[in-house]
Amino acid sequence: MLAEPTDFCRLWLLRHPALSPEQAELAVGAGPAELSRRGRAQVLRWLERFRGVQLAEIWSGPQPQCSGPARALAEAQQQEARVDARLRDQEMGRWQGRAWNEVLREEEGALRTFFAEFGEARPPDGESLGDAVERMLAWWTEVVPGAAGRSLLVVLPGGLLGAFTAALLGMRLSRCLSLNLPHGGVAARDVF
Repeated sequence: MLAEPTDFCRLWLLRHPALSPEQAELAVGAGPAELSRRGRAQVLRWLERFRGVQLAEIWSGPQPQCSGPARALAEAQQQEARVDARLRDQEMGRWQGRAWNEVLREEEGALRTFFAEFGEARPPDGESLGDAVERMLAWWTEVVPGAAGRSLLVVLPGGLLGAFTAALLGMRLSRCLSLNLPHGGVAARDVF
């Protein structure tokens, strides 16, 4: 068991649960998605995992795949989930909601650039992952001053979670892929 936070903040980072098979093939980005049966089971495991863990605040972005599980966790803790638009996933522009194989077929060059310059390149009419993590860092800058001695939980989409973690660790944004947490995954980070 982890020691209780005293002069540091325990930051629980949860990647949203598994999406429905149809939506798992899409460039969901900042759009809404439904959880799969496996994803709903992952939420139940989270509820069991955090039973008895004192969480000061539970946060998420507005996407239902993040906010729904956060609300379930908050209800179990007898508190309200805090939904903040700055915690939404990357805006994918005209790719948002489209199947990745369709984007590859119709915009192969732009898609190759997007992944070759991961984190810095923007989808057409969208934002870079770097822009999205800057948004989240603005949120963190507001939250962190009162966080010492407390445990906070945040439910996030995978790309944003990896990019934020990379920023906390002082890593280059392009290295965030090495921090990939699986759907429904849980990570704890003590922040001093």
